[in-house]
Parts: sequence; structure tokens; C-alpha cells
Amino acid sequence: MIKSKTILRNLVLFSLSFFMFSCLSKEGATSDLEKSYLPSAKGKPGEMVLVMDSVQWKPQDGVGADLYKLVLGKSRGVLPQPEPQFTVTQVMPSGFTSILRQARNVLIVTTFDQNTRESAVLRSFFGKGVIEKLRKEQDKFHFIKYDAWAQGQTVELLFAKDEATLREILKDPEKQRMIAEPFHTLETKNLQKAINKTYSRVTDKFLRKNMNVSMKLLDGYKVAQNDENFIWLRHPEQSFDKNIFISKVPYTDQKQFDPAQIIIDRDLLAKQYLYGDPSNQNSFVVTEKLVPVESHKTKIDGRLAVETRGLWKTNNITMGGPFVSYTFTDKSGANLYYVEGFIFAPGMDKRELVREMEAQLKTFKEID
Repeated sequence: MIKSKTILRNLVLFSLSFFMFSCLSKEGATSDLEKSYLPSAKGKPGEMVLVMDSVQWKPQDGVGADLYKLVLGKSRGVLPQPEPQFTVTQVMPSGFTSILRQARNVLIVTTFDQNTRESAVLRSFFGKGVIEKLRKEQDKFHFIKYDAWAQGQTVELLFAKDEATLREILKDPEKQRMIAEPFHTLETKNLQKAINKTYSRVTDKFLRKNMNVSMKLLDGYKVAQNDENFIWLRHPEQSFDKNIFISKVPYTDQKQFDPAQIIIDRDLLAKQYLYGDPSNQNSFVVTEKLVPVESHKTKIDGRLAVETRGLWKTNNITMGGPFVSYTFTDKSGANLYYVEGFIFAPGMDKRELVREMEAQLKTFKEID
């Protein structure tokens, strides 16, 4: 009986793999039934398998060089030192084996003007008749498929009619973001699943009692400041220091969502509450003005929010690092929340520390 079940399961997996391999151009998520037979995605956060013909993946002048420089190898948000937003492993289409298909992030790239053997393999990923359809849809340049060959996986097909068109797509900042963000979105959700299992119930209870909000934070955060409508939580370690603070103020004007005003208000809060040295109240946190902040629209607790990423430092320039924040109204619309995570981690890579902050901050919920 066990052997029969194993054979049946293997047959189902083979059929699903074949079906998904030929139908990846269908956007969206895999059905629950199909997903139940899939293995868990493999790899660390930020790791990506790039499936691309080596003819186009030339480090000097290939379109793959543009893809890496403008998207994959570019820092996400603002970091003290450049860090690629993805750790990329490039493989030939013919070498894209069943093991590699279980990677958590897979980007498949091709242009329809290539005539190499590997490009023919790539085109087979799209399914019968899809390429001719895509040639007529000038605005289409990518498809997203979730859980294609593994649970917790993002697969993206990036394509264009020719290399010149793909290079133009890669120059567009908005399209750069559209290519990268689906991977980051699922990375955040996968990280939140892990956080949901281990978050500090004590910290969540404290936030519920003192500010009527809930946030799932990893264990180790201690209260550094607890004032009316302001809470600062600090997680000091020997090699780094992670900080989260929440502010609630009256919402009076749409201008409070303006990126420049957000920074002005942030600096006022920081000067009042955030000090670099507890014994020196004049050592307070300021926003680094030499490096422009980045702002994007997103959602927190189901409401429109402004995400801001930038660098902070103490006014006496003894400490510094990256921060990510979210600005949004409460459910009544009468008040404005500002929640931020900032990191001090000298000598360390900070990409994944910021991702961890983002995942925690996005668990914010206002208690009814």
C-alpha cells in the first residue's frame, strides 16, 4: 500500500511538473490541490536562480549586464554600502534541472529574436502559441507565477521581442521595480510565516496595552521609551542594534504624507525621543541629508501608506545605518501613525536585516 501511494505521488508530481513547465505563462498562484504535492522552496532569502542564455548573459555588453546593473545587482532602498538586492546564480536553460526548479526565486529571461539552441529551450517554457500572442501585446513584458515548482516560490518570465526592446524596458525605473518587487513581496510573506511562529507574545501584549496596536516582533526587544503616543523598542546585540518605534499624532493635513514633510516630522520625533547615547541627551538621531530618501506607496493594515527608506545618523556622527518606515492613518482617519525600524550594524551586510524589519513592521494592526 505504501509503495503504491509513493508511485502515485511521483506520477502526480511528474504530471504537475510537466504541466507547469509548459504553462508558466499563466499568471497567478497555483491551485491548493497542485500546491499540496509540491516540495518547499529551497534557498536563503534574496537568493535567485536566473535562467538565461549565456549569449545574452555577457558581463560586459550583453543585455544580461543591463539586467544586473539596473535591477538585480542594484540595492533595494537606501543602504550605507551598495548591496545587490539579489544574490544571483545564472544557469543555462538546458541546465535548469529539477533541483534548481525548487529555488525560492526564479527569473527566466529571453528575447524572441534569438536563434540559439538555448533560446529554443527558453521559448519552450512559454507554451504553444503564447509567443505569437505576446508579440501582439506590446505592453506585456513579464508574467508572475507563484508556487510553480515549489511552495513559497516566485517564478517570473521576463521577455521582449528583441534585445533593443528589453534594454528600453530595463531603463524604466517603474518597470525595474515591477520586475523586482514580486520576489520581495513573497520573501516578506515567507518571513512573516516564520515570525508568526516565534514572535514575542510579551511585546505584543505590551503594545496592545499601551497603544492599542498589535505587532509581531521577534523576541529580544526591550522598552527604551514609553511616552504618551510614542513607544521605542530596542534590541541590542553585541554586533548590531535593532530598533523599532511607533508614533501617533493627529492627522490634520494631506501634506503629512508628502515625503519631504515625513522626514521633517521624523527628525522632530527623533530629536525629542531617540538618543544615540543614553547618558548624552544631545546625541540624538537625524536623517542623513546627503543621500536622498526613497518613497513608495504601499499598504499597512489594509490602508494606504507611504514607505520611506533612507539613512540615519546621530548628530555627532558617532553612529548610523539604514531605516525603513511607514506612514498611514488610523481606522478613524483622525490620527496618523508613523512606524519605523532602524539598524546599527557596523561592518555587517544589512540587506536581510532591513528585510526582517520590513516583515515585522508590516504585521502592524490597530486593535478595535
